[in-house]
Amino acid sequence: MKSFLLALAVLLAAPAALPAQDSLPPLERLADRLSRFGRVIPQEKVYVHMDNPSYFLGDTIWFAAYTRRTNEDAPSRISRVLYCELWNHDGYLVERKLVEMKDGRGHGFFALPDTLYSGYFELRAYTRWQLNWGQTEHFHAWSTEYWFYNKAMAKDFFRDYEKLYSRVFPVYDKPRQPGDFYRDMTFRPLRRYFKSEPKAPALRLSLFPEGGNLVAGRPCRVAFEAATSEGEVREGRLQLLRGTEVVASALTEHRGRGTFTFTPQEGQAYEAVFTADAGATAQQDIKAVAAEGVALQVRRDSLSGDWLFALAAAGHAARQPLGLTVMHEGRLEDFRELDLSADSACLRFAAPASPGIRQVTVFDSVGHIYADRLFFLTSPELARPTLAVSGAREQYAPFEPIDLDVASAHPDSGQVVSLSVRDAVHADHTFDSGTILTEMLLASEIKGFVPQPEFFFERDDAEHRRALDLLMMTQGWRRFNWQEMAVSGTWELTHPAEHTQIVSGTVNRFWDVSSGENIYDQVMADHEHFMTELNPSSSQQNGSLLDADGSPQAQTFLKGTRFRNMAWNLNPIYERRSQIGAISDTRHGVFSLDGRSWLNTDYDVLSFSTGDSYRDRRRRQQELAARRYVETGTVKKEVRVHAEFVNPYVKGDCLVGDAETRHGRFHIDLPRFEGECLFYLGASDTTKWHKKWDGLRRRKPHVWVAVDDYTEYDAMAGRLPDYPEYYVRLNFPYPRWIKPYTFYQVHNAPLRDTTSLSPRLLTDGTNLLEQITVRASHGGLRRIDFSKPAYVIDAYEALNLALDAGIITPTQSSEAAASGAAMALISDMAMHRHWEMKIYNDQRASGFNWSPLQRKRNGMLTYADKFYIYTDYSPRREGDERYEQSNQPVVAIDIRPLPDSGMRATYRDRRYFLHGFAYQEDFYHPDYERTPPAEGQKDYRRTLYWNPELQLDADGRAHVRLFNNSQQTTIAIDAAGQTAAGGLLFSR
Repeated sequence: MKSFLLALAVLLAAPAALPAQDSLPPLERLADRLSRFGRVIPQEKVYVHMDNPSYFLGDTIWFAAYTRRTNEDAPSRISRVLYCELWNHDGYLVERKLVEMKDGRGHGFFALPDTLYSGYFELRAYTRWQLNWGQTEHFHAWSTEYWFYNKAMAKDFFRDYEKLYSRVFPVYDKPRQPGDFYRDMTFRPLRRYFKSEPKAPALRLSLFPEGGNLVAGRPCRVAFEAATSEGEVREGRLQLLRGTEVVASALTEHRGRGTFTFTPQEGQAYEAVFTADAGATAQQDIKAVAAEGVALQVRRDSLSGDWLFALAAAGHAARQPLGLTVMHEGRLEDFRELDLSADSACLRFAAPASPGIRQVTVFDSVGHIYADRLFFLTSPELARPTLAVSGAREQYAPFEPIDLDVASAHPDSGQVVSLSVRDAVHADHTFDSGTILTEMLLASEIKGFVPQPEFFFERDDAEHRRALDLLMMTQGWRRFNWQEMAVSGTWELTHPAEHTQIVSGTVNRFWDVSSGENIYDQVMADHEHFMTELNPSSSQQNGSLLDADGSPQAQTFLKGTRFRNMAWNLNPIYERRSQIGAISDTRHGVFSLDGRSWLNTDYDVLSFSTGDSYRDRRRRQQELAARRYVETGTVKKEVRVHAEFVNPYVKGDCLVGDAETRHGRFHIDLPRFEGECLFYLGASDTTKWHKKWDGLRRRKPHVWVAVDDYTEYDAMAGRLPDYPEYYVRLNFPYPRWIKPYTFYQVHNAPLRDTTSLSPRLLTDGTNLLEQITVRASHGGLRRIDFSKPAYVIDAYEALNLALDAGIITPTQSSEAAASGAAMALISDMAMHRHWEMKIYNDQRASGFNWSPLQRKRNGMLTYADKFYIYTDYSPRREGDERYEQSNQPVVAIDIRPLPDSGMRATYRDRRYFLHGFAYQEDFYHPDYERTPPAEGQKDYRRTLYWNPELQLDADGRAHVRLFNNSQQTTIAIDAAGQTAAGGLLFSR
């Protein structure tokens, strides 16, 4: 790993470290850096092999994961940490696990409790190293950025990624009776349904000029795709019109795709009109015709198998030297200098032996790209499986033994594969049916979802090659960004390669922009004066601050001390934030329009002097918000960050780590651990340790991790809680944004070959699964059903979620943590119109006539157990135009207290419950030969055998013995793996 990082550092500093490169001609210099980048900085690809294509609630999802590096086409050893996530149908996270990868291989499982709702679930997997590529900004309303402590935190929050491994599969209701595998789905009931029926998916026409642009006066080929707004393709005819004249016409050839060729003229208006076979039409105007550029057409020579690049230049592109590169998996395969002064040229590219996607790019001496195109080199070998499983019979009787032999086409010592044998009668046939071959060679470099990708590798003939080429032209995505690789300074390493989990974060001040002071210092400086005011014997105190019932006396509201808010507000830092310019939002922000926190409305009058007008307060709040928002909020000088790792199940196990910040940022390598651990984190300016004192001015040593045992009784007595010296936050690598499902991800595929399954009806009367029954609760807007939450989160975890997002600052208020967590989970729906928020305490609205002590208890995090979130919003419907007017979503949070009036420890500094590598479990394989089944025994396993680490011998072979369930059935077999040399192992 050290040699890899050294090579990376040399490459990033290449212009200074390698003077010889500067002497190269400009085009060759760009190609040289492109070549070195591809060799030294590989990417990683991920594939997850699952034991079954569908599940029922109560099942366990077993999976094996594989990673592959691109510069060697071999198992990846760059990352040893794989993040696997399970998301439900609506787009809420169910569970996240860290899988330990060894030699590019790992495995794990997800349990599906029957308390979940069914639907189409998504399994997502990625390494942290992968997140260095494909970064984009998630669409959001501009005003939403003012929720955050500073602009940098807003940028982190809305960072999105183009391509992560994703697998969508159906999860059905738990069988009503064991063995009754009816495909029933009951979606999560929403509090309301849309009053307007969803509109029929509109037909859309998408045009893709080959090479990326249309050049005036040069023949240009254009690919097109006709599909609905949900992604369902349509077949039909396209006509290109110039006025009423038909310039070109073409039929769809495969999955709604086709091509047409024409010579565009500058200044001419064109319109493409597609007419589907069902009669619907869609139009697309063509206006972007460039006066100069390069038109590129790529085609395959059917005789020699070589690829031909036809180039036609116009304008300045024809009067300057250009370069052409061909890349595969980020590695440079060919570089040529072009002379297009004759306006056109045709180049021949001899196809290499290795199959896969190639990227051809035409560029000039400054790195400007004139044309870019993907094409796929196929091979007859791809149609032949590299793992053969023999010995299977047509049918098996109940409990009958099944003997299988596995053989690899690439014998090699130490080969390990994952093998799944399942009941084929009760199996689903989904469009998401990729294998390790289709994922590593195709789908990982294609934008969006590819239904049934195995089709493209069934045969190496003209039909399948044409279908592949249409896919490249319409759904291509640049995993390998040419400019990031070739142009110095355009790529930045933002995520490390993890061998163990690495936590990264930033340190920020508690900053009051009105004075430029650190709030922590203000709190400590005011503490002695504060205690003096609360002391009845003090000459400055005119009687007690509290009445007999514990409420504040009226005269206390007239006192003019700077710290008076802190006597009543559980979160003085948060209340001060309302004074220094947090943007207000009556619906789901924490602040009301007049700048007062609605969390403690009884005492908000303390926030501003009574002489200020509403306009003055509002203007000052906006000015201070704008000043703070543009700042980074980091420390002025570097500080020390201290971390403690505590295994709650091992007494006395405590590991301490320290790090110095650099530009306010820090990185800490976590020790390897499994399960969970407690993680304490704090930051301190060590130069000020000798200046700290308590209320009696007695010196005390610095304490890194301190328990904040502040209760409502301390509040009534006037004792302030301890506050951290700095606002420390972790930047977890988890991508927060999910993608909406397409049509083919939420529909099962028809059987392409039913001859093998049609006669297989079970003797007990069970038929083949044919149809999905979808149920959902409706009924319009009604009272919240507190037994049906959309999301449940631990109160302290919710606080951490909001703090790390930068939406709130450290607080002891449960309501502040609840509102901040809701904002982090729901965001702004990618709309300017936001959602309405409601807070409940143990299923009771906050309007109940509680005593002051009860109000304080309900508002303190120390008494909160979990937050139950209820909402009719689905993140997969983000931006849906139906979220408007009376259909505006509601987000209700019920703060559930700890049972038996319990209390939890809260901390001055950050406290996390971190997840390490997931514990592994073994799949249960019954041995009915050793333990014969009892009379009437039932076995309803749908996955009959699962082994994520099946060891092959030196000849690449293994024998497997398993037993059937208690029904007569047939079996389906699926195997995957990769050799140490990089060979992909897959079965059919």
